[in-house]
Amino acid sequence: MKPKKLILIIGGIVVAAIVLCVAGSLLAPKMVGGNMAALFTPTPGGTPAELAVRARGELVPARWAALAFERSGQVTEWFVAEGDTVKAGEPLGRLATAQLEQALTQAQLSQRIAEERLAQAQADQERQLREAELAVQSAEARLTQARARYPGLTQAEINLNRAKTEEAEAEKAVVEAQKTAEWQLDFAREAYYDRLQKAREERQIAEAALKSARGEQSASSQELHILEGEVERARLELAKLQQGVDPTLQQEVERARLQTAQAQADLDAATLRAPFTGTVIQLHLKALDWAQPGAPAVTLADLSTLQVETTDLDEWGMARIKVGDEARIVVTAFDDKTLAGHIAEIALRGQQAAGSNDMTYKTIITLDQPDPDLRWGMTVRITIPLEQP
Repeated sequence: MKPKKLILIIGGIVVAAIVLCVAGSLLAPKMVGGNMAALFTPTPGGTPAELAVRARGELVPARWAALAFERSGQVTEWFVAEGDTVKAGEPLGRLATAQLEQALTQAQLSQRIAEERLAQAQADQERQLREAELAVQSAEARLTQARARYPGLTQAEINLNRAKTEEAEAEKAVVEAQKTAEWQLDFAREAYYDRLQKAREERQIAEAALKSARGEQSASSQELHILEGEVERARLELAKLQQGVDPTLQQEVERARLQTAQAQADLDAATLRAPFTGTVIQLHLKALDWAQPGAPAVTLADLSTLQVETTDLDEWGMARIKVGDEARIVVTAFDDKTLAGHIAEIALRGQQAAGSNDMTYKTIITLDQPDPDLRWGMTVRITIPLEQP
C-alpha cells in the first residue's frame, strides 16, 4: 500500500471518529437511563417533538393482601374458588376445629360453674347480711334493756344519807331533851327513843339497800359487759358481710371468662375471613394441606382499584415530574388502548435497579376511569408530558 493512500485512510477514520463524538454529545441529554425526553427534535413536518418523561410499568391493585391463618392446622375446606368475588368478613376457608370446639365447650362449662358458685355465694351473703343486721338490732335492744334495769347506786346512796341525817337529828334531840324537865315525863322520853330507834332502823335499812344495790351493780356490770361484747361481735360480723363475697370467687369467674374468650378466639382464628371486598386471585393451599401461621393461604385483591406502578423511572425522570401531573398509559397487551391518569405518589427513596448502579423511583399513577379489560400484572408504557422550557 502506498503511503499516500494509507494517509487518506487514516484521515477518514479520524474524521469519522470526530463525527461520532459530536453526535454522541448531542444525543446524551436525550437518553438517560432509558427514559427519553425529546428536546424539540423536529418531526418530519418540521414541528418540534413533545417533551416528555417516558417509563415502563405494570398494573397492580391498590388494595391486595396475601392472607394467612392465625394458627397452624389442617385445611378442612375452602368456601371459595379462585376468581370468586367476596365481601368483607366473608369466610374463605377453615382449619380442623374438633379440638378447638372441645376446648371451648370445656371453658364454657368451667365458666358456668364459677358463675354459679359466685351467684350462690352472693345469695348466701345477702341472706347472712339480713341476719347479721337483725342480730345487731337484737343485741343493741338487749343492752338497752339491761341498762334500764340497772340505773346505778344514786338513789340508794341518797336514801342512806337521808337516814343517817335523820338518825343524827334524833340523837341530838335526845341529848337536848335530857336537859329539860320534859325528859322526866315517860311518854316524852319514849317518844324521843321511838324516834331514835326508828331513825336507826331506817339507816340500817338504807345501808342494806345500798349493799344490795352494790351487789346488783356488780352483777349488772358483768351482764352489761357480756351484752356489749355481743353487740360488738354482731357489728363486726355485719361489717365483714358488708364487704361482699370472697374476692377469690370473683377472680375465678374472671379467669374462667378469659379462658372462654381465648378459646372462642382460637376457634374463630381457625376460619380465614376476607378483610375487604375483593376477588380471590389464588388459593395457595389445598384441602388437607397443613397451614402455618403467616404462610400465605389466599391472595385477595380489589381489582376495581387497579393502578400503575413504574418499574424503571430513573432519577433524571423523577426530578422532572410531580404529584398531580397527567400521564398517558398505553397497555402493551392492547396496542390501541390508551388510558389517562394522574401521578398520585412518588417514592421518597430510590431502589437500585437489578444488574446496574442506576436508581429507580417507584411512582404510582391512578387511572381516571376503570377498565374491565385490564388485569393485574399487565405491562404498560407511560408518557408524562413536560412543560416546554
